[in-house]
Amino acid sequence: MGSQVLPQALHWIPRSSTQCIPSKRLGFSTVLSRGPFVSHGVSVSTKPIGWNLGFFVNAQVKDSFVVRAESNEEAEANESIEEEQNEAVQAQGDVVVAVEAESEDKVEEEEVKAPRKPRVKLGDIMGILNKRAIEASESERPIPDIRTGDVVEIKLEVPENRRRLSIYKGIVMSRQNAGIHTTIRIRRIIAGIGVEIVFPLYSPNIKEIKVVSHRKVRRARLYYLRDKLPRLSTFK
Repeated sequence: MGSQVLPQALHWIPRSSTQCIPSKRLGFSTVLSRGPFVSHGVSVSTKPIGWNLGFFVNAQVKDSFVVRAESNEEAEANESIEEEQNEAVQAQGDVVVAVEAESEDKVEEEEVKAPRKPRVKLGDIMGILNKRAIEASESERPIPDIRTGDVVEIKLEVPENRRRLSIYKGIVMSRQNAGIHTTIRIRRIIAGIGVEIVFPLYSPNIKEIKVVSHRKVRRARLYYLRDKLPRLSTFK
C-alpha cells in the first residue's frame, strides 16, 4: 500500500543540487528510507501552506488584538467611572468634614465669646440717676398724686428760720415734670394780693405734702387766674 501511494505524491530529487531549485514555499519535507533505497533521498512535498498558515495566524492575532483592545477600553471606562465615583465620594466627605469643622468652630466661638454689655450713653446715665434719686426720695417721703387745680398743703422746713416748719396752702396752677427737678406752682390770696410760690417736689426741705381737695379743670396751666377776680383763687 505504501509503495502504491508514494509514486503519486513523491518525486525524485536528483543527486546534484544544481539541477533542482528549491522552492521557497516548501511547507515541509520528509526523507524515507527502506532497505533497498538507502542511497536515494526521497522528499515529500505538499501544496504551499505558508500563506494559509500566515492568514490563520494573522486572523487569530487580529481577533486577539480586537478583543484585547475592547477589553482595555472597557477596563479604562470602568476605571474612569470608579475614579469619578471615588472623587465624588471624597468630595462629599470633604464637604461634610468642612461643615462639621465650621459648626464646631462656631460652637467654640459662641462658648468663648462672653455676652457683651450694652453701651450706656450719657443721657441714659442721667435718666438712671434721676430714677434712683426719685426712688430714694419716695422711700423717705411718699408723694401723693398732685394735679393742676388741686388744693394742697405743704409743710416746709426753712433753714434760715431755725429749722421751724412753715405751712403753705394754695391752688396748684401748674406742674413742671423734670425728673428729680419736678416743681409745682401754688397760688393764694394774701391781703387781697395774689401770691405765687414755686416748690421743688422732691426737695429734702419739704417734710410733708397733703392734698386737701381735688378740683376738675380743663387746662393744664391755670395762668388765667392772674387776670381774674381774687375770689376765683380763694378756697376754704
